[in-house]
Amino acid sequence: MRRWKVFGLAGLASAAVTGALAARAERRRRSSTVEDDRAGLGIRMGESDAVGRAGIEDSARPRFPRHEGTSGSEKVLDMAVLLRACAAGQAIQADGQDLLIEAHLVRELCRRGREEMDPRGLVIEGARIRGDLDLSGMEVPFPLRFVGCVFDRPVNLDGADLHLLVFDTCTVPGILANGLRVRRDLDLSRSRITGDLWTSASTSCTAAVWLCESEIGGRLLCLDTVIESAMRAMQADRMRVGGSIRLLHDFEARGAMRLLGVQVEGSLDLTGARLTGSERGLALNLGDARIGGSVFLIDDQTGRRPLVRGRIGLGNARISGQFLIRNAIFEPTEAVRGVGYSSSRSGGTAVSAPGLFIGGDLSVEGECQISGGMDLSMGSFSTIRVQRGCEFTVGGGHALDLTNAELRSSLVIEEGAAIQGTLRLVGAHIKGNLTLQGTRWSQPVKGSLIAAEGVVIESSLDLRGVEAVGGRLRFRSATVGGIVDAHGARLRNPGGEALSLQRVVVRGSILLSGGFLAEGRVLLNRCIVEGQLDCEGGTFAGGIEAVSATARGGMRLRWTEVPPLVDLTGASTTVLTDDPARWPRDSAIAGFVYDRFDGIWDWRARRDWLRAMSSFDAGPYEQAARVFRQHGRPGEAERLLIEQRRQARRASGSRGRSPGQWIRNALDLLYGLSVGYGYRPGRALWLLGALLALVGIMMLSPVVQQTLRATDPRGNVYAVDGRLITVDAVAASGDATATAARRGGRPGPCGDGQVRCFDPLFYTVDTVVPLMSLGQRATWYPETHSPHGLLISTLLNVASLLGWLLSTVVVLSFARLARPA
Repeated sequence: MRRWKVFGLAGLASAAVTGALAARAERRRRSSTVEDDRAGLGIRMGESDAVGRAGIEDSARPRFPRHEGTSGSEKVLDMAVLLRACAAGQAIQADGQDLLIEAHLVRELCRRGREEMDPRGLVIEGARIRGDLDLSGMEVPFPLRFVGCVFDRPVNLDGADLHLLVFDTCTVPGILANGLRVRRDLDLSRSRITGDLWTSASTSCTAAVWLCESEIGGRLLCLDTVIESAMRAMQADRMRVGGSIRLLHDFEARGAMRLLGVQVEGSLDLTGARLTGSERGLALNLGDARIGGSVFLIDDQTGRRPLVRGRIGLGNARISGQFLIRNAIFEPTEAVRGVGYSSSRSGGTAVSAPGLFIGGDLSVEGECQISGGMDLSMGSFSTIRVQRGCEFTVGGGHALDLTNAELRSSLVIEEGAAIQGTLRLVGAHIKGNLTLQGTRWSQPVKGSLIAAEGVVIESSLDLRGVEAVGGRLRFRSATVGGIVDAHGARLRNPGGEALSLQRVVVRGSILLSGGFLAEGRVLLNRCIVEGQLDCEGGTFAGGIEAVSATARGGMRLRWTEVPPLVDLTGASTTVLTDDPARWPRDSAIAGFVYDRFDGIWDWRARRDWLRAMSSFDAGPYEQAARVFRQHGRPGEAERLLIEQRRQARRASGSRGRSPGQWIRNALDLLYGLSVGYGYRPGRALWLLGALLALVGIMMLSPVVQQTLRATDPRGNVYAVDGRLITVDAVAASGDATATAARRGGRPGPCGDGQVRCFDPLFYTVDTVVPLMSLGQRATWYPETHSPHGLLISTLLNVASLLGWLLSTVVVLSFARLARPA
């Protein structure tokens, strides 16, 4: 081994050492200009260096010159020399190439009392510490500073009670500090710590730095520090830090950082840090941590972006401030199974934080590249904001999992953010808005780009301009306190569901308009909308289903293109605004209830609308007729009901051709032609008039009149022209009811008053309108034995039957006839 010489001539300083120290001083100067503008700490980077050497003048420091001679010679420092330097508050500094200090001498110095040491403590710069530096269990009441030192062996600080400890620009093969207590700062800045140390704190893993159950009264500083281990870089379970933890700039952990249950009064600053996990893909484990300030994972002022190659664990952690992620890169190294609220993460998880509480906002800003999901299930947050330029790449996995989470404000993913994966909001409660305007979604898990079953959104749901490819947006059984706005959204999921709002309760309106495009089914089954369902200007390439839906503010169904399917079975609304000519044939509106039309009241257009339905149902006709009737249009209503009966006859005719069916169809046709299925009783009046005219013309015919006969009480028979057909001599009765006919004379047309004279007009009325009797039909009858008599008798009887039927209809429909059409 090379031996060390100690010398004290300041003028013989090595040029190489001087250059190195100058470069280090310049680096510190640059670092000290970066102020901490996060969490209000008000410190400068490199402050610990300034504190460590405050008041120490270079000219007053003791110099330990290396004696000239052979390379094997050395100057052995005794305790007296070291003690004099410490008593004077001077740094033990190497002016030559090499400086060697035995570890046991450092231990002996630390055993000295406070009265023997300068308040500035022990400062060693540029030395090699040989041997085991074991300060376990010791109480050191003065600061310890090692600057630019190289340690041969791990440093043992288990259970030690120190005032301040600094390892600045040191090379340390591991630190054992479980149960360590540092009243001020623990500074490991610019140091390189390597090793795989075993302790009783873990039976399965090694670590380069052990700080379990330690207590740091000030800050834990790791500026530009590199910690490397085959398993864990640092294990600090249940560590307590009175200030902040600052892992800044060129800080790099090559191994997992395990900080389970730590309590930090200040903030956790990971500006520019690089974390590379090796323990089952875990880079930083902050499970059950309590952080009184904020957490920053952001780029530094030089543009160095933080890199997390692995997973950050924040299960059941509590952050009182905000959690800010900016320009970070996440690269999960392996898939996670059985972590968090969900059973699996097929695409890996960048942040696994079930049960996380954040008092402020969770912000993902800048150009973050997250190749993994963020599991925030069952957590509690103020606002979650993902800014434009951020990318989540979790194809086939959950990009953001907020299952059963609570947001005291809003969830905002800004326009331009690209998500490959699924946003899971099952059972979440958002007290503000859910804003996804202008975002792009693709590569979902199980077909759902947004899985928000049972979500409660107390304000509005903003889907304006959303672009979704290859999956559906599912909000089944959700509750929205405001509006659902999907203006200009482009949802492409051909052959499947594009948007599912089934069983949703919306206090405002649902706006699927203004260029909305859905290449896939839009499901609104059993949803309740307090406002309006607006589809004006939308395109529904996969159809729209709104079975048993309710829109209390009306429905605007003026789509840009005729959809292939519209199903409003059992739906209800107040005002129906539509274009009857732009409904598809494959429409189902059975049980669809509305109160009025807005715009088009043409009954013919409504008739054609209902007639165009591929399957017949009587209900829609009755519903349309009811609306026309309630708004003072009874004539249009009756026309629709007549059309309903016609379509019903055609539908029944297409079901079968049995004789009974033929008869029923014929009667129904007759009923429709005659009185319009009862809605046109005026036709009976016209038919009755036509029947009267036909019978009147027949009764004026001489052929018909020649067949008519009349009989008086004596049995004499008369013809209408007065010719006596048969005369019998009958004695005159005592009551003079009959008189003897004069033989040989020609009686008058009415048998000299023995019978009622024949009148064609009254005979026609008496025949066709049998509801009253004028005596004509009862007096004159056709002679069936005469030529044409039987035919005329049959015609008159048929006319009487038809007349009775038509007359009855006219009488019973008198009130309807008196009403204006």
